[in-house]
Amino acid sequence: MSFAQRIQQNPGALVVLGLGLIAVALVLIWLNLSSRDEAQSPPATAISEDRPMSDVLVAVRDVPRGRVILAEDIAVRRMEGAAPPGSFSDRSLITGRVATSDIRASQIIFNGNLSADPASAGIAALVPEGERAFAIRVAEEDIVGGFLQAGDRVDVFVTLPGAVYGQQGMGQQREDQSKSALLLQDMQVLAVGPELSPRDGGPQGSARTVTLAAPPAALARLALAGRLGQVTLAIRNPGDREVAPAEIVALDDLQPGAAPVSERPGEEQAAGAPSGHRVTIYSGANQTTVVTPR
Repeated sequence: MSFAQRIQQNPGALVVLGLGLIAVALVLIWLNLSSRDEAQSPPATAISEDRPMSDVLVAVRDVPRGRVILAEDIAVRRMEGAAPPGSFSDRSLITGRVATSDIRASQIIFNGNLSADPASAGIAALVPEGERAFAIRVAEEDIVGGFLQAGDRVDVFVTLPGAVYGQQGMGQQREDQSKSALLLQDMQVLAVGPELSPRDGGPQGSARTVTLAAPPAALARLALAGRLGQVTLAIRNPGDREVAPAEIVALDDLQPGAAPVSERPGEEQAAGAPSGHRVTIYSGANQTTVVTPR
């Protein structure tokens, strides 16, 4: 019996044969396409070997804005490809500079995150540890004719009007009880107006506030002085860190021949019971309390 006769007697065999031929054709097509892809694409290992490697500096811990970058804050990370623009690989170019924005752990450190000038990070970066920034309102004559600059050190005086010490009744007269006192000494100026850095040029007459670094215990004194009296600043020599004696001056002390407060007769204190004006002298972060005669 011939092959054609067998197929006619068993049609199912023809269907199986057709499906087998189709499967073989599909396998051949797939093998052909796979060989083309392998020929056009190099191995993955060849890609990594050809690409350059770069070193970049990253933060090993969170660095808050205003903090100085230390050597232990950074580490070297090796990355595939060219280093991003503005990144660093040399530690010496970063250490000692100030973070102008918060830098997170594992973040690549860029030049835009750093500055050599602490003022670039804002006034918070300029406040000494343990002190506070406190702004007081001033006029041009209260800041030494406008010559005061950020970074100077000053003494703070307050002049209180007589009305602060009480009023007499109707028809009664009383001499002016105004007094002036040296309130704080050797205080650091953080800003004059919006200027956080020393300003080149002439006087700065447009500033209406001066921001000082003061210990927390002195803040209430500054607030009360600014509320009730007139605050005036005196610039110190940068090398002068001496503390002057405390003194409260009244109108009588301005008359010719008036003795200094410390030399007035008849005002000695009783033994063991000092009385008078208790004055706390603040010199930077240090303080001393003394008693001056009334």
